[in-house]
Amino acid sequence: MHCHVGLTRANDTFFCLEKHIKLRPDTFLSSFLPQVTHHTKSTYKSQWLAVRQKRRKLQEDYLQTLPFSDFKAFNSVLKSIPKQSQLQVGNSSAIRYTQLFQLTKSIDVFCNRGTSGIDGSTSTAIGAAVASDKRTTLVTGDLSFFYDSNALWNNYIPKTFRIIVINNEGGGIFRILPGDKNTENFDRFFETKHHLTAKQLSEMYGFEYVVAKNEKELDLQLESFYKGARKPKLLEIFTPSRLNDKILLDFFKYIK
Repeated sequence: MHCHVGLTRANDTFFCLEKHIKLRPDTFLSSFLPQVTHHTKSTYKSQWLAVRQKRRKLQEDYLQTLPFSDFKAFNSVLKSIPKQSQLQVGNSSAIRYTQLFQLTKSIDVFCNRGTSGIDGSTSTAIGAAVASDKRTTLVTGDLSFFYDSNALWNNYIPKTFRIIVINNEGGGIFRILPGDKNTENFDRFFETKHHLTAKQLSEMYGFEYVVAKNEKELDLQLESFYKGARKPKLLEIFTPSRLNDKILLDFFKYIK
C-alpha cells in the first residue's frame, strides 16, 4: 500500500498509490503517530541479521577458493585502510565492490557521482584530502583514474594522501552485463580496452609509485603503503580482466 502525504502532486512512483492525503506532513504526523505508539513484536531484524551473518561466512569461504582478481584485491585493500581515516571511492566497479565488504565504523566513506559516472572522482578525493584533517585514501578503477588525471596537477596534495588504482585494462563493470564478450566490438565500444599504466603520471606529478601483480606482492606493498613518506603514494594493482566478471557473478550464486 502506498499513501502519499503532502499538499502538492502525489507521484505514483511504485504504481500502487491508494490515497493522497492532502496535509502538511507535520500536521498529519501529529495526529497519526499517537495512534501507532504500540510496539509489535517482530522477528524481522533477527532474521535478516542471521542471513547477513551466514552470507559473511560464505563470503570468507568463497574468498579462499579464488585466484587473484578484482574481488580478492578489494578484500585485501579494504582491510588495509587505516582506522580514523577518510576513504574516497571511485565510481562504477570500485564502489560496487566496496559495498560487498565490511569496513570499520571509524572510517568515513564517500563516493562521488560524476555526470558521466566516472568523471571527477580523483578531483573530489584530492579536494577532500586538502580540506580534511583526516588522512585520505582514494580507491579507484583505471578508467576513472586516467579520465580525471588532471586532478593531480596541483601543489596542495598532502604527503599522507594515498591512491590505489585497480587496473583491469578497461571498464570491467560492462563485462557482468549480458551479451557477447571477448569480441573486437565489445572491447572497443563497451569495455574500452587499453594498456596504460599510472607509472608515468606518478613520476610527472611527484607521487611515489608502487605496483602489485599478484596476491603476495599486494600484501607486501600494503604493509608499508601507509607509512610516512616525503610525498604522496600511488599503488597500482593489475588484475586479470577476463576472470573478474565470472568471479563476481559466481559470488552472488554462491551466497544465494
